[in-house]
Amino acid sequence: MSKLKGKHEKLDFILDELKLDINHIASVLGVKSGTISGWRKSYNNKEIKPMYLYALESAFGIPYKIFDDVSIDTKEKIQIVLQKSEGKKVFNENQKLLDHLVGDWYAYLYPHSTTNKIYDIKTTIKPDGSVIDENGNWGEVFLGTNQSMLIKETDNSKNLVSITFENIQVPYGLFYFSLVSKINHINRAMMTFGFFSRTKIELEMAEKILGEKEKLQLKIDYDFLDRIGEYVDVVR
Repeated sequence: MSKLKGKHEKLDFILDELKLDINHIASVLGVKSGTISGWRKSYNNKEIKPMYLYALESAFGIPYKIFDDVSIDTKEKIQIVLQKSEGKKVFNENQKLLDHLVGDWYAYLYPHSTTNKIYDIKTTIKPDGSVIDENGNWGEVFLGTNQSMLIKETDNSKNLVSITFENIQVPYGLFYFSLVSKINHINRAMMTFGFFSRTKIELEMAEKILGEKEKLQLKIDYDFLDRIGEYVDVVR
């Protein structure tokens, strides 16, 4: 049995074995197809970053241990591990995702007010899935198969804030989210896009990542709410 040398040869064999399309993988992981092609060959001895291997484990059920365990070094051994995994996605086992989420995260987004000053807040996710931010707002993480949601109740207004994000991006340590909440304690919902970072970053850099405020916020249409009120008696 010939041994496979390194992560690149292992991945090359796995992609062929599972008949995975490079363009599809790139689309799911949010990278260029050329990046995937590069992973299949060792250029300048450049290693594949662990965060991408975890992402492959999440999205396509390719166990990370195949790349991490040097004893899994032949096609036959890899096939055995793949068969045992039965294509099960690790993030379906919520504990794996929770392990990646536990700890401090720094959220960056534009506020609902007219100012363009970026709002940043530290949020801590605990091992039991509970959440608390630096303003004292408590909540909980709900783990799904592909997406998960963090829900908090604001301490002052007692309104809910929901934050939805993609599971596959969590291991990257920097990922976007969509946040839905009320505007300034009134019954007007707004969706805002922002991002979480595992490490605290300068606001100047956060602004470059976010881009223009107008492209990251969507207020509920007032006329839509009025029509809801008009048709309440009609549909009863």
